[in-house]
Amino acid sequence: MARVLGLVAVEIHSDEQTRAGLIDTMVGMGSDELTPDPSGEVVLSDDGRIALTGGDEMSVWDLTTWLDPKIVNKSDRIAVLKDRREGLSMTALSGDGRTALIGGGGDTVVWDLTDPAKPIRAAVLAGGKNAEDDDSVQSMALSRDGHTAVIADLGRDLNVWDLTDRSHPVRLSMTRTRDSSIVSDLRLSADGGIAVISYEGLFNDGAVAVWDLSDPSRPVKSADLALPAGKYARATAMSADGRVILFGNAHWAEVWKLDDRSRPVRTATLDVPLNDMYGMALTPDGKTALLAGPSDSGILWDLSDPSKPTRLAALKGYTREINSVALGADGGVALTAGPGGVSLWNLRDLAEIVADPERVACRVNPGTQISKADWDRYTGGADWSDYKGEDLPNALAACAIR
Repeated sequence: MARVLGLVAVEIHSDEQTRAGLIDTMVGMGSDELTPDPSGEVVLSDDGRIALTGGDEMSVWDLTTWLDPKIVNKSDRIAVLKDRREGLSMTALSGDGRTALIGGGGDTVVWDLTDPAKPIRAAVLAGGKNAEDDDSVQSMALSRDGHTAVIADLGRDLNVWDLTDRSHPVRLSMTRTRDSSIVSDLRLSADGGIAVISYEGLFNDGAVAVWDLSDPSRPVKSADLALPAGKYARATAMSADGRVILFGNAHWAEVWKLDDRSRPVRTATLDVPLNDMYGMALTPDGKTALLAGPSDSGILWDLSDPSKPTRLAALKGYTREINSVALGADGGVALTAGPGGVSLWNLRDLAEIVADPERVACRVNPGTQISKADWDRYTGGADWSDYKGEDLPNALAACAIR
């Protein structure tokens, strides 16, 4: 019914509002419930095939069957990453999907997912040196090949690890990043050479900094990004090459270009209709962003022109707040997770839907009709005959409205 009403609205009066409504509905038709189990974290490999979801217990999923509409019987999770430690609820996954980090307490567990159905617990990364801070992990990230891990702890240290041999990790450096703030989010470029870190201060103020990790044994802060007064960035995202940075919080987000690591440039500010920001994802090319928070919708943005971001669609239909989001490398698949479970969104037709939602809607079901009863119920008394309703006394062919 939402699709029928949206199509009729666009056919009768095409404007920004009616088109956005139809686009959101058409995008929503490509969603599935991956699992109803609550999930505080969700991560996705670049090819959109391997996903990790959950909290204290992380489930491993192969999404191959989920992304093929011809396959009716979708596969269940293929493995579970279990550990006796408590509080391991934070996750990072390498772009190639072969290495995972599970952390949150004093230590971080390294998992080998070369065969995702048979994960191997490869090693444990010891916590930092500040016992008074319990060495709790605040945020973590992996390079695309999984050879470099960067972990920020509650002691405000940035730990860089070499995971080339996953069973024998080597800590390359431990660097104090900031004295008066704790890390709220951390992202890493695909090659592990650039990190962007957002901080939350004691008085609800914050900062965002760029760190040069080209020499991982000696990380160097290369720039601070100016934030609006009284603001801090809860969520952060970075393109694979490290040249596009996105961060934000309640009602706002900013896009920055980092062509020169020492001279970041703000290119745009997004007016985001979210009361808070819990999750943020960016495709490796930096052209598509997904933002989410306490509402039941995630919002997709087109950042192809970093100076002129445009809203693409809202991922609606989720039943609870969204805590975590993930995007595949080509933007063709998205995951949203929270207390209501995990939803998978097939976005492979997104560009076509945004360009011409009426055409896509009529191609999906060219015989779409609205009944006379529904017309009277939803249109507020609009004249049925004005839209050739007299040719079909009890139904109106939506795709034939002129």
